[in-house]
This record gives sequence, C-alpha cells and structure tokens, in this order.
Amino acid sequence: MSTSSTTLDPGIIRELRRLLPHDAVLEGRDRLLVYESDGLTAYRSAPGAVVLPRTTEEVSRVLAFLHRQGVAVVPRGAGTGLSGGALATEGSVVVATPRMNQILQIDPMNRRARVQPGVVNAELSRATAPFGLCYAPDPSSQSACTLGGNVAENSGGPHCLKYGVTSRYVTGLVVVLPQGDVVELGRGSREPSGLDLVGLFVGSEGCYGLATEIEVGLVPIPPGVRTLLGIFREVEEAGAAVTEIMARGLLPAALEIIDGETIRAVESSVFAAGYPTDAGAALVVEFDGMEAGLDADVEEARNACQGAGAREVRLASGSQEREALWRGRKKAFGAMGRIAPDLMVQDATVPRSQLSAVLRRIGEIGREYDLTVANVFHAGDGNLHPNLLFDRRDPDQLRRVEAASSAIMDVCVEAGGTITGEHGVGLDKRRYMSRVISPEVMATMAGIRQVFDPAGLSNPGKVMPDGVNPFRFSPAGLPLGGAPGERLRELGFVPTPADTLPEPFQAALDGFPNGRIPPVFSPESTQAAADVLGEATREGWKVGFVGTGSSGLPSGAELLIHTGGMTGGTQHQGEDLTLATPAGASLGEVENALRGTGQWLPLGLPRLGSIGGALARGWGGGLESLYGAPRELVLGLTLVTGDGRTLEVGGRVLKNVAGFDLVRAVVGSRGVLGLMTQATLRLYPVPQQDVLLRVTVSGADEAWEVAGAVRCLPVPLAALEVVGPEGGVTSAEGGGGVPGAWQVVVRVHGRREEVDEILASVKGALGRRESVAVSREGASAEVERLLGWEARAPLLLRLKDTPGRLSTLMARVPKLISGLGPLRVAAHGLRGVVRVAPLGPLAAIPPAAALDLLGRLRREIQGEGGSLVAVRRPAAWALPREVGGDGGTAAPSVLRLEDSVRQVFDPAGILLSRERNL
Repeated sequence: MSTSSTTLDPGIIRELRRLLPHDAVLEGRDRLLVYESDGLTAYRSAPGAVVLPRTTEEVSRVLAFLHRQGVAVVPRGAGTGLSGGALATEGSVVVATPRMNQILQIDPMNRRARVQPGVVNAELSRATAPFGLCYAPDPSSQSACTLGGNVAENSGGPHCLKYGVTSRYVTGLVVVLPQGDVVELGRGSREPSGLDLVGLFVGSEGCYGLATEIEVGLVPIPPGVRTLLGIFREVEEAGAAVTEIMARGLLPAALEIIDGETIRAVESSVFAAGYPTDAGAALVVEFDGMEAGLDADVEEARNACQGAGAREVRLASGSQEREALWRGRKKAFGAMGRIAPDLMVQDATVPRSQLSAVLRRIGEIGREYDLTVANVFHAGDGNLHPNLLFDRRDPDQLRRVEAASSAIMDVCVEAGGTITGEHGVGLDKRRYMSRVISPEVMATMAGIRQVFDPAGLSNPGKVMPDGVNPFRFSPAGLPLGGAPGERLRELGFVPTPADTLPEPFQAALDGFPNGRIPPVFSPESTQAAADVLGEATREGWKVGFVGTGSSGLPSGAELLIHTGGMTGGTQHQGEDLTLATPAGASLGEVENALRGTGQWLPLGLPRLGSIGGALARGWGGGLESLYGAPRELVLGLTLVTGDGRTLEVGGRVLKNVAGFDLVRAVVGSRGVLGLMTQATLRLYPVPQQDVLLRVTVSGADEAWEVAGAVRCLPVPLAALEVVGPEGGVTSAEGGGGVPGAWQVVVRVHGRREEVDEILASVKGALGRRESVAVSREGASAEVERLLGWEARAPLLLRLKDTPGRLSTLMARVPKLISGLGPLRVAAHGLRGVVRVAPLGPLAAIPPAAALDLLGRLRREIQGEGGSLVAVRRPAAWALPREVGGDGGTAAPSVLRLEDSVRQVFDPAGILLSRERNL
C-alpha cells in the first residue's frame, strides 16, 4: 500500500506522440493523478505516461514500440477494478481504452454483438434492447465498467447465478499481444477446434495482452421479472434463507445479501432504496422469465425466507421500486464513504452450504481487530464481499486491515472456497495465491503467461507471486529402452485384454492401421495414470486416451490409456449443487447417481459416453443453448499432464478467478494437454417440466422454414434440433427440398405454467402442422432415438457456422462430400452446429480419397468463416491438422500460441488427439 511515481525518458514520450494523435498521450503529475489507482484506493502508483488509442492499429504500434524499448505496459479500462489490477508499475505506460468505445455490430438474427473494449457494460444492453436482446453479465459497476475490463477480469455480477459470468458470453476476440502482433482468437461462427484460446484469454488480467475487439453472445430480454425483499434480524438468517431457496429447486436470477452496516450507509446516501435501517440484513431475491409461473416461484421463496426467520418479506410493487432496490445494492460500495474514508473490498467465494458459518466467523474477525466490516455480496453463488472500513492515514488501522484480510481469506479457504470470485487477483491477492494454488499449478500458469508475453512486460507484478518460475521440462533419467508394454509390465502394470473393453472400443481396435494393436492400460487411480504417462514421456511413446464410449482411436498411438477403470467414488454435495466424479464414470452412471435428488447434469449427451470423454471434447448436445457448453459446468479438475505431473485446477465453488483459467484451457482440448481423472461439476435443479415437441415435415426446405420461425421466438428454448431422414440425403438431392421424414424437434424446460406458455408460442409458429409432445423420461428417450446414430458413427463430422446460414450449409455439404455416399445429418438450430455421418461402409474408401473430400469441405466451410472438426474417424485416416480444425485459415501466430501452450502441458509431445493430430 504505497505511492510511487516515475518519469519516462523524454524520447519515449516524443515517439508516442509521433505514433498517436497529440491529445492521446498524457504526461505530467496533474494529468496522471486520476490513473494512480483503480477502485481499490489502498494502493497508489502513478504511471510514466498514459496513452489513449482509438483503434487496433494504434494499440499495435504502441505495444510494438514499447516492447522494443523494454517498457512495461498496463492495460486499463474504466479503472473500476477492485484488486489493484490496473495499478501502474514503476516506469510503465498505461494503455487506457475509454476512446475505443464503438459498438461495431449488432447481429440480432444470430444474437451477438461486436464491440470495442471501451464500451460501457450497461450501454451494450441499452443498444440491443430495441431488438429484444440484452448482454447478461451485470457487474455492480455496470454503469461505469467497460467490456474490456470485464473480459480481463472475467467479471461476474448479481445475475450471474442464473446466466453465468463473462467467459460464457465471449465468442471471439481480436487481441494485440505484448510484442504488438494482432491475432484473432475464435469467432462466433467457429468451433474452438484447437485449444480454447478465447477461454484462456478471458480472465488473464492484462497479462496476455490487450483485447481490442470483443464478440459476445446476447440473450432475449425476459418478459417477466419479480423482485422480492426479505428483512432479517441477522445476516446468518439471510444466509440460511439462501440455502433453503436453492434446496427447494428454485433457480432465481439473483440472490443478494446486504447487511445492517451497508443498509444504514445506503439509506443515508442519495441511493436510499427503502431498506429498514434497523434490520440486521436484507435479502434481494429476483426471478425472471416467462410471466406464467413467476408468482408461484415468488411464493415459494417467500415461504423459504419466513421459514429462515425473516421478520418481513415484501414484493417490489413495480419497476420503480425494483430499480430502487437494485440501485441501493449496486451503489452500496459508493455509499460506504459515509462510514469511513477508505474501503478494502475483499472478494472470496465459499460453498453455499458454508455461508452462515463463514459469515459468523467474519463478524468475529471484525471484532477481534476492532474494525467495522460491512457485508454486501452475491449470496446465490457464495461470492462474499466483506468490506473493511478504515482510514489509511492511520498506520495502525492499515496494519489491522491487512491482518483481518488475511484471516478472512484463511476462513474462506478452510471452508472449501477460494480467494477471489470475480474481482481478480491483481496486486492485492498475489500474497494469498499459495493458499489455493499448488506450486506445480502456479508454475504451469507462469509458463502459459510466458507463452503470450515472453519478456514479461504486460501488466508485470500482477496475479503471480514474486519468485514463481515458469515450468521447465527436465526428464528424469535416461531412456531405458524396450517396448511400451514390456517396460510397464516391469513397473507392475498389466495391459487390459481387448475383449474385456466396451464393444465400440473393440470395433475401433479391429480397424487399427496395419492390424497392429498397441497395448491398452486402464489405470484405476490418478497416481497410476501419472506413473504411466511419466514413463511414456521418458521413453518417447506416443499416447492416446480413450473413454468408455470410444468408437474412434488416435492414429499413431504406441500406447493407449483407457479411462474405464477410473470409476466409483462419486460425491454429491446437494446443498451446493455440485458433484465430484471420476472421469471414467459414464453419463448414465452419473444420471443414476442423481436420480431422486431433484438435481441433474444437463449435458444432453448419450448415456454411453464418459464424463472424461465429454469434457475432453468440450461440447455437449442441444442443451448448450440453455445451460452452456460443458466447460460452463466444470468447477474443478484433476489433470495428469503428458509428463506425469498431477495438477489440481479450479475448485468446488461456482465463481473462481484465482489465477489464469486452466479449466477452460483443458476442457475441450481433446486430450492433448493431459488426462482428466476427476471433475467437480455444477448441477442444476431438475426442471418441473421437460417437454419435447416433434413435428415431421416433407423436406429440408420446410424443416428450415419451421426451425427459423421457432428460432426467432422471444422465448427460452432448451434445444432446437433439425434432423434429416433416416435414409440419409445425397448429392443429387442436395439436402434441400428433399422429400422424406425430416424432423424439427423443440425441447422446453421450466415451470409448468412457463412451459405451457412457451409451447403455445411454438405451436403458433408451427401453424397448422401436426406435432407430437413427449414429457420427462420420454423426452430423453426420444432424443436418443433420433440422434443415437451420432455415438455409433465411425466417421462423424462437426461443422459450425452462424445459425442464420445453417440451411445453406446443410444443402451444400452432401454435394461437397458426395463420395461418402448417403449422409445422416442433424443440426443444433440455436447454435449453428451441424453433425454429419455417412450411412454406408467406409472400408472401401481409400484414406487419400477421404482426405481429398474432407479437405474440399474444409476449404469451402472455412472460406466463409465456419469450421470443421472430425469428431470421430477410422483409425487409418490419419488426417492432418488443417482437416481437423481451423488451421487452414488461422494465422500462424495463433497456431504458434496453441503449440506453445500445449508444450507447457506436454513438453515431449507424446499426446495424440482422437479428433485430429494437432
């Protein structure tokens, strides 16, 4: 907590003025004063200069020049951060983005927007409101914070309980790396067919570079909203009410607690909201969605509050009162200035089941250190904000604030939580990182940071503690020689007999190139997997991973690791809506384990597949449109890297931004970063109603007409599928205007009344067409019947484009790969994903011919911005990189980033991908 100031060499200032407009370079103490801290005013340090670019090109020129000069750069948005993340380091230049404030595109048909980083969060929703859309993440500072800062911090907010944090909505980025290189990461019409660099960049706190364009997903504005206010005598009672609300299977949009100290500060300020000043705590509960059924949820929540001891529960009478309640909550930090001149905002997340106990202990810590602690926090996801009020001019108060902050972090970590849920590590939380992150994981994080910023000039001194060195590979011992099977037998590992493996796996083994089947090992523990992979790295054996439902194998493997032995030991934490499970457990086993609990894992995939396989691919079924991709459901992972290191990444809480997001790097990496052995997953309450509506139409044109009408409805759909005829489509038919039984399948989840209202809207879009409705268990069975062929297909292609271009894509695919014969086809109509599988035998198709066909398809799809992934293929089809993903159009710098990240996890390059050889 110090103040410093450093001047830059005048020559650097002169060059910056040459590179930018004259008024875009700030210097001098008075002009730099506003940049000496962010929202955490306990830390202050003036930069050497501030630059205010307007374009990607200007940012690139500035960063390239400063990199050559060895000058550190600190990216900065609106400066509302609360971790010291935008604090200038000694001799640095702040690159601030307030002038990069243009909304570049709003695409209502595909529900997305493209913006510059200086766009204020709330302004985007105002701009998209005329289209019936909004941007869901809503940090409390949303009236001031910018989207670039939100991306850097992976910001949360009150409504993230239902809608998720920033990383769920960012679909593409234009990034300027610290050396000045401009790279495009992802795009809404592309699948992350390589590593998810977008997910890895979000939350990197300015340590990987600066985002200059951001593509985000939008959601329909909910037509109905109800806001409930519960008044309690004690904050612990309010915490108990939160637990009870969630235990009843409700999913509010937001659950926020404000304690008595905060209430009194708010009510004596211009943000007065009508909270009773004699209350110990207030709980704001908000539900949104279709109007039908909202009142029933409100009554259920009211009963939960009263059962927990609420002295009063009232419903906001209209939009004016609702806005006042939220204004009081979101402006609470600003109101604290009426209590003390300075504020230390802590930010930790704990399991919901631990809320009351942790809040009680935080109160005790405040009394122990004679400090006023005011609590205002996101109770629904356990994200606490204990605010320590003090005067930084008093050295003794500063000392006590530091000690109390440390004690609060200890309490939260001991409860199974983490040190930061949404504010980031920045400068302030670096000292606590070792409490939740192991030395091995921190070294891995430092290694990835070095990939993006080898010189360490982008926001130095943030996130990682001093003294953490990037991971360096040092193989233990010399190669010992011998075949993989022989050496592992010597170590006590016995290969698994092929005839004991699942049938799809046996069939895939039969098709292995040249009839040479590599040894298969089924480790039953994380340590056993680490031993096998460590030995494989020392010997240089190529390794492939295969799961319970595998029907395709990685070509070139000299050793296969089958995860089917990693089962048992599933742990369900019902109060926290989480499940810890081995990666080898099948989705059917998880489904059975949760039966009768009122909770479920909404992956929407065939029951045969394993958890590890689903997470390795990184995509789910049609339910992604409502619940998010599998990576949104993963809280923590145990990963064994290619060289045998064991990394515990993430945790067991819903919001966690402690360090760089390695969970997102691993999920969807298709096994090339290591073997997942355990996962902690987020669960959801089982919806009251699960209804599938199926309509049969006469051809592809009519199917897409119906799907388009349904997709444009302003209602939340769980899934929208278009499924081609069982007999397939051919090049002659072209997939368009094809006679036959095409199906349009709509799935709806929610409250009974809500589902009825949505189905009425869907049937209105169908017109006079006949439809068949199936409920609950029958809905899942119907999905298996219509789409089960995907799990059995020896060749499965996955194409991604914008939803608005799907019908054109579906019509062209059969012509482009006519040599594969009739094709089964299906598409996720809300997400722009097409799945294609040949119906006929593949053995007669020469691998070279297959390569030519798929290469032609890739070029066509990627030429218009889409992507192609070979999800499953015959083992003999050793497809090169560009056929499996977007390598054909991605810039070499992006491919280098992917390869360098992979080397941090797999330094010897032994891991192979089943989808493609990266």
